[in-house]
Amino acid sequence: MADAAAPTKTRHSRFWLYTPLVLLGLVAVAWSFAWLVIRDRVADGLDAWLAAERQAGRQWGCRDRTIGGYPFRIEVTCASLEFQRGEVTASVGRMRSLAQVYQPRHVITDIEGPMRLSDGAITVEGTWRLLETSLRGATSGFQRASLIAEAPSFRVTGAVPTDLAFSSQRLEAHLRPSPTGGQEGAYDAALTALEAKVPALDALLGGAEPSNVQLDVTATHAQGFRGRLIPDELDRWREAEGRLKVMLLSLAKGPRRVEAKGELRLDEMHRPAGELALSAAGLESLIGAVAGMSAGGNLLGGRPGQGSRTPSAPSAPPASLPPLRLDNGRLAFGPFLVPNVRLPALY
Repeated sequence: MADAAAPTKTRHSRFWLYTPLVLLGLVAVAWSFAWLVIRDRVADGLDAWLAAERQAGRQWGCRDRTIGGYPFRIEVTCASLEFQRGEVTASVGRMRSLAQVYQPRHVITDIEGPMRLSDGAITVEGTWRLLETSLRGATSGFQRASLIAEAPSFRVTGAVPTDLAFSSQRLEAHLRPSPTGGQEGAYDAALTALEAKVPALDALLGGAEPSNVQLDVTATHAQGFRGRLIPDELDRWREAEGRLKVMLLSLAKGPRRVEAKGELRLDEMHRPAGELALSAAGLESLIGAVAGMSAGGNLLGGRPGQGSRTPSAPSAPPASLPPLRLDNGRLAFGPFLVPNVRLPALY
């Protein structure tokens, strides 16, 4: 009797040995099916969005689109991405957007260059070593967007009076709804550029040293942006009495340093207007030259000729300057108009 019972006991032990493996296999099959359903929903959602964009006059092209990322991610990849609306065209290289299945509202996108943006008159071309964006959403809507670029380089051609160029060792930009915006639909934006090279600044501030730039602003009445043409968006913002509050604009270039705070807007002629409080260090020669052209004196309140002094050391704290006013298409430094400067319409 004992010998007959032994095989039954062995079969019982093997059943519990294989049960976890069987359950794991069933879970894997169920998860694979669920992932396929999610992938199909993403594809249908993208197709519906592209159709809505076409109806709105915006054409998007995603060459060789693939959707992958199994088992825990959803990845959408385009060999190249193109956009067109009227005369405005834009294109970039390979793009890959991904989100974790368990965190679908956080989308990370890698974009390869080159980039080309044109409206038929002005063209922007760019390259970079690495460009990554991050978009976080919530049930209440957009929460935060970030961009990080390594070694970006851009050139703007067709602009007046000359072409513009910009390059940097690293560029970061962040955007979020302002927690203090209230009913103004305000957004906070921050930008940092390290070791930036802007030839136009070399001629203005003197010296060919790279610059470190920091910008913190809040734009009011910005919530109404809906992807229209840029002139239409800016006109809507102007008519809503939108303001660009400059919390900090800091530029450090060798021994020279400039800081600005204030508020800007667009006037009826679509020109920038407003006022900025300035402070600077190491710009005595430039300030003295402007003062001499405007009033034959020194705007810092010192003796004539102080503008020719040696620039301040990098450690010198910025000194307060007269405010910079943008009004009626003219630029004024304190009570004096800056000669031969006219502010153009932005659109």
